Amino acid sequence: MFDLSFLDAVCIAPFQALLAAGLPSMAAFLGGSAVLCVACILVGEATMSGAYYLNRAHFAKIRRDMVINQNLSIQAIRHQDKESYKACNKVANEAFGLSFFSGVALFGASIWPVFFAMEWLSGRFGSVDFPLPFTDATVGFTFYFAPLYIALRIAFGVWVKPRLWPFNRFQKWMKANEDCGEKPMSWADLGKTVEGQSA
Repeated sequence: MFDLSFLDAVCIAPFQALLAAGLPSMAAFLGGSAVLCVACILVGEATMSGAYYLNRAHFAKIRRDMVINQNLSIQAIRHQDKESYKACNKVANEAFGLSFFSGVALFGASIWPVFFAMEWLSGRFGSVDFPLPFTDATVGFTFYFAPLYIALRIAFGVWVKPRLWPFNRFQKWMKANEDCGEKPMSWADLGKTVEGQSA
């Protein structure tokens, strides 16, 4: 068995450092939790990137099948070819379903560190009662940790990830990997084409 006791020392370090710096215990807990959240986000993003890279051909094929067959189905409607529309639309819908569930799997790969962090926090702070602001009530650590993680993850995705190497490079590579040479058409494009032909 692997000795994972060093992980406890790593996880508790930011909490202890903030306490040693003179911060109040609640502020030290929130600061340490923020550091833990950032670590979970980075490890999760790295895991998701690795999972995508290992299955890059699969994701490229799904995207290609989805876009090409969606475009073909719209073109079939344009030419009033009902049978071709049904066949292409079926493949496009199947590819869309595969794309959706593959995305869910990737998301799961990105959040697994949170469950480790929650288990560790439970062992360290499970018996601690944290004050609820403006009341005399107390809450558990999850009350603060969960929204903190969600807020930091959103901030990472919106502002940090598009600018932080190597995550921004990987995003560009993912788009290039799934570029099938065609832009997805919409039903609005069919309407524009019909208007152009009638004009």
